[in-house]
Order: sequence, then C-alpha cells, then structure tokens
Amino acid sequence: MEYFTLTSQNGNPVPQIENWYGKIDVRKLNRNEYQELPRFVLLDMKTGMDVCYPDIMTEPFFLVSKEALAVIRMYETDMPFLFFALFDAQKEESAAYYCPILETDNKKAAIYRKMPENEIKIRLDLAESLLLRGAGGMELTN
Repeated sequence: MEYFTLTSQNGNPVPQIENWYGKIDVRKLNRNEYQELPRFVLLDMKTGMDVCYPDIMTEPFFLVSKEALAVIRMYETDMPFLFFALFDAQKEESAAYYCPILETDNKKAAIYRKMPENEIKIRLDLAESLLLRGAGGMELTN
C-alpha cells in the first residue's frame, strides 16, 4: 500500500493551543503509556477573528474532529482516543477534538507514527476516504 505524510494545512487561521505544558505529557501519547494520561483533557486556545476549526491538526500534537474520528475508526476499529476540549475564555468559544493514540512504525496500520522522524503516515485509502467526506485542514506529501 502507498502511504503519505500527514501534516496540518498551512494558511488557515486555526486555533492556537496555549499553556498545554504540564497538562499533557506528549511523550505518553503512545500505545504503551496513554492509560497514564487523563481520558479527558481541558486546554486553553486562542482564536483570531475568522478562525477555522479544521478536521485535522498536527501541532502541538495530533488532534482530529468527531467527523474525522468516525472515518479513522472505519479503518482502525481498535484505535484508542483521548478527548480534548479546547476553550477560548476571552471569546467564550469551545471546540471538541480527539487525540488518536497511534501505533509506532506499524506499516500495516491505516495510520501510524513513524519514528524517529515523528511523522504521521496515512495509507492512501484512509486519506481518500477523509478527503471524499470533506475533511479539511490536512496536507499530504510523499
């Protein structure tokens, strides 16, 4: 199967996650240690005037919308996820995202994390399925 590197699309004004240090240990966002993290995480975000809430965000960690989560689950039925609630207190806005707990270096998975580069690799069929369903905010490279 063909795989692509998945990143966030540049150019759109997306929410900026702030003050997440100390709330989430990104080193534990793996299949061996994710159970040590809280199942629900509340994070601060900052939004601009015309904010766009994409279906895929890869910075500071991998987050997907509920719609993208449903598509990923069609291909990876046993993938665990953590729930992230993002709040902009100044604008009184919130957004719900999910953090997929990706396998590492599993080239048979529909989506996985390639180490040591820390790249997210997505299989062609899953990428096409997300795009056909209108998933926004993702960029694919070979």
